[in-house]
Amino acid sequence: MEELNKKNDEKEEIQEDNMNNMEKNNESKIENKTEDSNENFKIKLGTVGNFVLVAFIILIIGTGALTYYLIHSAKDDYDKQYNEIVSNLAAYENVVETEEGEKEKNDTVANIIDSAISDATSNNSGVATDDTNAKKLMNESLVVLYNGLILDTSKMDEITLQYIDSKKDESEKYIITYYSYENYSFKDSKLGTFSSQLFDGLVKMDGVGKIAISEDYDAIPRDVKVVNTIPTIVSDNNPKVSDYDAIKTLIVDLDGNGAEEYILVLANKATGYSKITLIDSKGSKVADLASIEKSKWKKGANAEYYLSINNVETIDVDNDGIMEIVLEIPHATGDSTVSLLKYNNGVLTGKTGIECSLLTE
Repeated sequence: MEELNKKNDEKEEIQEDNMNNMEKNNESKIENKTEDSNENFKIKLGTVGNFVLVAFIILIIGTGALTYYLIHSAKDDYDKQYNEIVSNLAAYENVVETEEGEKEKNDTVANIIDSAISDATSNNSGVATDDTNAKKLMNESLVVLYNGLILDTSKMDEITLQYIDSKKDESEKYIITYYSYENYSFKDSKLGTFSSQLFDGLVKMDGVGKIAISEDYDAIPRDVKVVNTIPTIVSDNNPKVSDYDAIKTLIVDLDGNGAEEYILVLANKATGYSKITLIDSKGSKVADLASIEKSKWKKGANAEYYLSINNVETIDVDNDGIMEIVLEIPHATGDSTVSLLKYNNGVLTGKTGIECSLLTE
């Protein structure tokens, strides 16, 4: 009996040992699996880190390349602008001979450089600038007519009106649409036609207004007011105007500076003297532009002649924004001449003090 019990005890011990061994094996397997999992996680973690590192390196290289490109491009643009400035500087440094033989530069170097830089900046920006004071360039074939005859507007002076020679090939260029002005306002636009031949092929343009211009722009940019009195500011500074009994006053801002000038058309029926006078915005006399006295009238009945408002037009004939004074000067024989005057910032350019005459020599 004791031996049987002993065998059972040995058997139980063996089974217990087997159980312990199985538990150890299981624990060993679990530890091995844990170690394998940790190892796999380390491998995966290392792979992600390598990818991030490579991406960061690529980013640094790309940023450096882009920075180099931008710096290089900026340098090229700077060199280009600098070369343009130098080129423009050489082109603009025109020199003119004075009467004494000395040389003067047309402009200062500073202004030239500023202009060149401005041009380069405008070109690089690709944005068109809008200069509201800039006037459109006139066509080389610009034609201005006065009563159908050619009026040369290239200079401010007393101008002789020209007929058109219809026999010349270039005469066809005058058969165009004209923009007509009369009585200080736009009249219409109409195709001009040759008049019937006057003498040996000489003609004038028919179907046009008193002043006709071949280009379409606003030739009367500011209003012209006509009154039958003398403004107080003028009479206060020119007391002798009270000697005249026929009065017309044109009020207009000739040069566009915001201040109005006054053109007086005066006649004294008792003395037979009449004149046209320019007064500035402060009421001071600038100059007598034209006059005629009784002794210069044509002899005979109904020969009275006074300068009148019909002798005066104010219109921008060269599209520079300044309204010229256009005076029709009468003559005893032949066609009238036209006196062109420009008043700008207090300076009057053109012929003044013209003494008209209707006497034949």
